[in-house]
Amino acid sequence: MLSPDEEDFLSKQPKQKFVTIYPFNPRLTTLATEIIDKVHSVVPELEVKHMGASALKISGQCDLDIYIFCDKADFSYYLPKLSSIFGPRDSKSIIEWNYTIDDFDVELYLTDPNSPSMKRQVKVYEILKNNPQLLQEYAVLKEKMDGKPYQEYQRKKYEFYHRILGETLTN
Repeated sequence: MLSPDEEDFLSKQPKQKFVTIYPFNPRLTTLATEIIDKVHSVVPELEVKHMGASALKISGQCDLDIYIFCDKADFSYYLPKLSSIFGPRDSKSIIEWNYTIDDFDVELYLTDPNSPSMKRQVKVYEILKNNPQLLQEYAVLKEKMDGKPYQEYQRKKYEFYHRILGETLTN
C-alpha cells in the first residue's frame, strides 16, 4: 500500500521509462565530494547531504542525490548564491538542479530538512546506512529491478521503505 502522494508521483511517470541498475561506481563518491565542496564554497553554513544508492555504495542508477538543507523561509536568500554556480533551477515547483558530470546524472536539491517528506527520506537513509542486513536486502531488491518499468521499480522501493519504517497504510 502506498500513500496518496506516492501513487500520484507514480501516475505521472511515463510507462515507457525503464530502469537500468549498475554496480556501485567509486567515482560517484569523488564527484559527490566535489559537488558538496562547490556548494560550501558559496554557502559554507548549510548542511549538504549525499544520500541514495551511491552514498550507500550499492548498485543503483549510477546517479547522485545531493540535498542542501535550509529552512524554507531562507530559500530566496540561498537560491541566487546556488544559481550562480549551478545555473537556473530546472523546476518551478521545487528547487532542484539536474545535470550530468562524466556521464553520471546529478540531482541537487535545496530542501527544508524539517519537511515531513525530507525527514522520512533521511530516516530511511539512516536505517539503511546503519543496518547491513537491510542494506543488503535493499541492494538485492534494486538489482532484481534492472530492466523493469520505472513505475514498478519505484513502487517496490516505496513498499520497502514503508516496511522498514514500520508503516502500515490503509485506504
